Amino acid sequence: MPKMSSFVWQLTLLVSTLLLTTSSESTAKSRKIVQRYTNSVAAVPEDPEAYAMRIARGTWPGQPLCDDGGYRIRPCDMNPLRP
Repeated sequence: MPKMSSFVWQLTLLVSTLLLTTSSESTAKSRKIVQRYTNSVAAVPEDPEAYAMRIARGTWPGQPLCDDGGYRIRPCDMNPLRP
């Protein structure tokens, strides 16, 4: 019985060593890829109002749009939400 326990222990040690080796290697590779292809110039975030207008134009193509403020953009021919 002691030989079986020793075999299981060796097999566990072998499998865990292989897993640790392969996972650290793949992590190192992915870090290199990220570092290699990153842009050194930070992108300027789009203006929130322009983003809301771009989304509204996609939602209601070809219709005149009215901005109610607070990024609430709707077609001008639609009744406003306020009474």
